[in-house]
Amino acid sequence: MLTFEPKLQLAREPDGEYTLHSVTIAPNSAYSAGRAEEGPPPNVRLLPSVLPVMLHIRSRKGPALQVLTPLRHRIHNLKLGDKFGKTSVLAFVMLNGATAGSASIQVNDPNTNENPGPKPVDTADWYAWINRMPPGPARFHVTGTVLVPHPGFDVKLVKAEPQGFNPAELILDLVVEEKYGVWPQVVTPLNVRFDEAPLAHEYTGVLIRIPGSDAVHIEVDQVF
Repeated sequence: MLTFEPKLQLAREPDGEYTLHSVTIAPNSAYSAGRAEEGPPPNVRLLPSVLPVMLHIRSRKGPALQVLTPLRHRIHNLKLGDKFGKTSVLAFVMLNGATAGSASIQVNDPNTNENPGPKPVDTADWYAWINRMPPGPARFHVTGTVLVPHPGFDVKLVKAEPQGFNPAELILDLVVEEKYGVWPQVVTPLNVRFDEAPLAHEYTGVLIRIPGSDAVHIEVDQVF
């Protein structure tokens, strides 16, 4: 997963304008989200059909948790579409006055029935460990965070069938299911967990297969 590369989503408002939702993954907890505003960075020129926005992030000195940290921004009342001559949004992640990352998103035409298909799923904070603390027996656990477009999703980890040739390398499939209903279009982190008790194999690694994205491989820790 690339850090400082924002993941963007547009939600259409009742008056026809748009809200931009963004999630940017920072490398550790020393970073936090700042303001979001329309406009390009200095000395950047764009086509008239592109609406630029800047997503500012802050960093602090001192100790920090060395875990991937999602930073969220939101901008309301964006005038997009053919009516305003803006067919895409280009977001710049700004750190200390410099561009740290960028991404763009096209404006969907609400008059078409085109289905763009499922979007890639973003994840973070994967961790796997064997718990050997007494009284036993040993237990195995995998945890992570799944970033979904709105809170109306269920997520779970299931053992892949078939497994690979090496029993010490567990393969898990991340299953993401959207629930029926109307939900606020806000990017939402969901915790996901896999447990195995008692421990079936002496796992040394876990491959997590993620819908629409690259698989993630994590090493297994031992907890005594």
